[in-house]
Amino acid sequence: MTIGLDVDVRNSRLQKIIDAIDAEGDEYEAGSLTIYAGTRPATGAALDEYDVALVKFTLPFPCGTVSGGVLTFSAIPDANAIASGEATWARITDADDNFVADLSATDYLGGGDVRIDDVNIEVGGLIHCISAAITEGNA
Repeated sequence: MTIGLDVDVRNSRLQKIIDAIDAEGDEYEAGSLTIYAGTRPATGAALDEYDVALVKFTLPFPCGTVSGGVLTFSAIPDANAIASGEATWARITDADDNFVADLSATDYLGGGDVRIDDVNIEVGGLIHCISAAITEGNA
């Protein structure tokens, strides 16, 4: 059985994630959300040759807000694809490129933590992040 947490505890845990993403940033330099093709590695593990970075979004500063056990990222500006492939997962790093979190990525109809307009990405294409959120357990 999963644990059930008080909403204030859930919100505090999510605020720690925001603090980690925004820690080294400011309004001029912020964290990043990078979408990858390939198999998601162990949490925070180094990437291998099969993990292809498809698009790198610059996160706004501050990166999001927390309410009711959900971290909702602020609107993420569109970005051009840097490689071609099928998006499968995402990694968030701070402004100094330190690991913060790995997330699922799907198209706008999917249930991923990060939803983009299309998971079939072509180099140079403009990619739109529909939404990004992290939901705490029992939220």
